[in-house]
Amino acid sequence: MKIRLAIIPHDDVASVMRLTDDLRTAVNAGNMDGVDAATKKLLAVTARMRSVDITEEEWRRLQNELRAEVPSFQSDYMISGNFCSQYFAEVIADRMVLQFPFSESDVTDV
Repeated sequence: MKIRLAIIPHDDVASVMRLTDDLRTAVNAGNMDGVDAATKKLLAVTARMRSVDITEEEWRRLQNELRAEVPSFQSDYMISGNFCSQYFAEVIADRMVLQFPFSESDVTDV
């Protein structure tokens, strides 16, 4: 399992949020076909965006560091760029970053 962190351009935030809502709904319902479909759409959309794929262990470490620094931090698919600056050289403080899990086989299916 990998976690994709993708910088979302301002113009794409609304459409990406709709896709993450679809993913969240599918996850909450246990609808694996819906999870797969939403994941494929997110992979396709983020293929053209500045992104980095990290391991699940790196992602868990990032979450733990954020919670230690900001106890009120709540992980979501869309998070402030402030939390991901260590992964991107450019300044992204005013941007949103999408974080979502995918399996490497999802990438070959896109």
